[in-house]
Amino acid sequence: MGKVVDILLVFTQLTLGMLGVLGIATSEASTGLIIRQTIAVFAGLGLTYTVARFSPKRIIKNSPLFYVITLLLLILVLFIGSTPAGSAGKRWLLLGPISFQPSELMKVAIIAYLTAFFYNHYGNWELWRPMLLVGAAVGLILLEPNFSTSLFIFYLAIAIMLIAGTRLVRLFSIGIASSIVALLFAIPLVGKYGYFVERISHFINKNPEVYIGSQADLASRALRNAGFFGIGPGTARYVPEAHTDMIAISIAQALGLTGIITVIILYIFIAGRGVRIAAETRGPGSLLAAGATAYICSQAALNLLVASGLLPVTGVVLPFVSHGLNSMVSVSIALGFLHSAYRQARLTGARL
Repeated sequence: MGKVVDILLVFTQLTLGMLGVLGIATSEASTGLIIRQTIAVFAGLGLTYTVARFSPKRIIKNSPLFYVITLLLLILVLFIGSTPAGSAGKRWLLLGPISFQPSELMKVAIIAYLTAFFYNHYGNWELWRPMLLVGAAVGLILLEPNFSTSLFIFYLAIAIMLIAGTRLVRLFSIGIASSIVALLFAIPLVGKYGYFVERISHFINKNPEVYIGSQADLASRALRNAGFFGIGPGTARYVPEAHTDMIAISIAQALGLTGIITVIILYIFIAGRGVRIAAETRGPGSLLAAGATAYICSQAALNLLVASGLLPVTGVVLPFVSHGLNSMVSVSIALGFLHSAYRQARLTGARL
């Protein structure tokens, strides 16, 4: 197995997953939810191993088809998408008992496609292609509406282009053009983004009438009460969505500051390992590894900043930790990209 995957990254993924199961148990979730998350953790490991077996060149060879299928699914969401109770828009496709969120899959589709684009063109990059592809993906997600995910995918695309060596002038041009394409989709529904403006306003002003008793306020109180070693599972203060985007609060309640520091160290390890693998890999594997690392660690940082009260609530989940099959599938594929690059680097004699 060590010849296919990086054992240290496998251990890190498993540890984060088990911390997530603990966090869900602490949030007083049902036994069924805990069991489903445990299954999702091991299914994610299996998916990571499956993706890792593909070479980077094979991954990017199939990336255009992967991108097109994901884009078609985003279009399908707008027509037959599901809107669960309490949600702000259509974001899910129902496949029998499973709810599927194509916007999560687009995060890895963008990484794979842009890697293929920059690898195949060797600096002769046509402006309209990344502009149109990124803009279309972001615009369709804005239509759901899902502002935080669309903004994150836009950031991820810009990060990959920057890592690929795109000059700043060209990068700026692509960014502006992609934004225009995305806004052409979103302008007709601009009124639906009032919820996002309200979140920012409440975060900045901390209006007591709104803030006290809110998710952010309850999370802040829970963190203060947890102490250094926590209060153990099953005795949590109720925080809305404590098993999804606020899972870090549940872990803090169970294990205290020790638990949160452990989570942060694990993500720092993924970041350091990912950067080293990207540096030691040649060809498309290098950009795949860098893109996957940027995705996993940036989303983790964003989630933890929200949980700590330093950013307004965005709904972005914690990779490998939060409950939910959609995010688990996406980040497991991304880590598979990292393992694929690792194997390529090992085959060329790199010492990792």
